[in-house]
Amino acid sequence: MNLRPFLTLCATLLLLLGSAQLAAAPRTEIIPLGYNMAEDLLPAIQPLLRPDERVSAHGNQLIIRAEPQRLQEIRALLADLDRQPAQLRISVSHSGSSLGSQSGYRVDGRIETGAGDIVVGRPGSSNQGRVIRRETRGANDGTRVILASEGSPVLIQTGQSIPLTTTTTNVYGQVMRQTEYHDVTAGFYATVRLNGDLATITLSASNDRLRPTGDDVIEVQRADTVVTTRLGEWVTIGGVDDLDHSQDRDVGRRTTTRSAQQQSVRLMVERVN
Repeated sequence: MNLRPFLTLCATLLLLLGSAQLAAAPRTEIIPLGYNMAEDLLPAIQPLLRPDERVSAHGNQLIIRAEPQRLQEIRALLADLDRQPAQLRISVSHSGSSLGSQSGYRVDGRIETGAGDIVVGRPGSSNQGRVIRRETRGANDGTRVILASEGSPVLIQTGQSIPLTTTTTNVYGQVMRQTEYHDVTAGFYATVRLNGDLATITLSASNDRLRPTGDDVIEVQRADTVVTTRLGEWVTIGGVDDLDHSQDRDVGRRTTTRSAQQQSVRLMVERVN
C-alpha cells in the first residue's frame, strides 16, 4: 500500500486547518474616528463585546482586540455612530418686569391744649400734612446666543465681581468692617441631543443682578431642567410671578405698599447645518 498520497492529504488538511485557526485568532486593531472622541463611543461599544474581547480609548482612536469577523462587525457599527454632529444655535431669553407703589398720607404737628400738648408724627417748625405717592418700574430683558455641536456641553456667561461690605462688632465693642467680592453673573450651561426634529436640552441658567435700590442686595434667579422641544420653536422653561402687599398705620399716618415682580426664561434651539 502506498502511504505517500494519504500522508500528503493529511498534511494538506492540517495546514488548511491551521490556516483557518490562525485567520480566526483574535488580533488587536486600531480604528481611528473621524468626528467623535473615542471616550464618547465606549458606552455604546462595550455592552456589545464578548467576554474575550477588549476595547480601550486613546484620543480619537479605539483600540479593539477581537476576531477578524467581529472586527468587521464593529467597524460597521462605528460607521453609523461616528457621524458629524449637528451644528446648533442655542438661544436663552430672560425677561422680567417689576412694579412698586406706595400711597397714603402723613400728618406732623403739635396741638397745644390746656391739659398739655398733643404731638403727632415728627413736627418741625410748623404743622404740616402730606400725601404720599411713589411708583417705581423696572425691566430686565436679554437674550444670549451661542453656537454648539450636538452632544457637547457649552457655557456662556457674563457678569462682574461686586464688593460687598459687612459691618460687625466684636466682643470689645469695636466696629469691624469686612469687604468680600461676590460674582453677579448671567448666562447658561447647556447640552443638546437631537432625535429627528426634536431637541432634548439639559439646561442650567442663571440671571443674577444687583437690586436697583442700591442697598447691596443681590437678586438671584436660577433654572435647572431637562426639556424636549421642536427645533426652531420657543419654549418657556420657567417663570416667577410674585405679588406683595403691606399696610402700615398709626395716629396721623397710613401707608399702603404694593410690589409685583414677573420673571420668565425661554429657550430655542435651531439647526445651523
